[in-house]
Amino acid sequence: MFYANFALIEISGFNLYLQLLMTGVSIGVHLFNTHNMERKESIIEIITLYVIGLSGWFGIMSGLFGHILYADQAATSIGWPVNSGFQMELGFASIGIGIVGFLGFWNKAYWLPLISMKTIFMWGAGYTHFLHMVQHNNFAPSNTGIILYWYFLFPIFMIVLYSLYRRQQKAQ
Repeated sequence: MFYANFALIEISGFNLYLQLLMTGVSIGVHLFNTHNMERKESIIEIITLYVIGLSGWFGIMSGLFGHILYADQAATSIGWPVNSGFQMELGFASIGIGIVGFLGFWNKAYWLPLISMKTIFMWGAGYTHFLHMVQHNNFAPSNTGIILYWYFLFPIFMIVLYSLYRRQQKAQ
């Protein structure tokens, strides 16, 4: 993914940190603003809504900025060749997957398709990054570290959240 460059300090995985922060803040604001009201949604449903919806939004932004507009910078931070049309293809794929997640804000029918697509995409990307570490000794900042953990753990988190939501729906 892409990184931020503040005062010549690279922050690999900046978009992931921003996504975590914005998701937490959004959930907190929602819960705070509705704490004295009778909610239609459960807390698990609210958390799942924001995790999936904002995952979609950040997928769109990461695809657009990280792999289309700043493709060469993203490739360099991952340790991959620059000037590759593959970055643009990856950007459009990320935007497409992201739109499905973002639509989840308005329609829960998009939740499971997003989780399925994002899980396959992220586990495949994580496996690819791992192979590049082992086979090509690629330890570039955006090929290892937080991004690698994120690729494997975030889909598990979404699956668990969705499972909890579904179990809760069946119990009602």
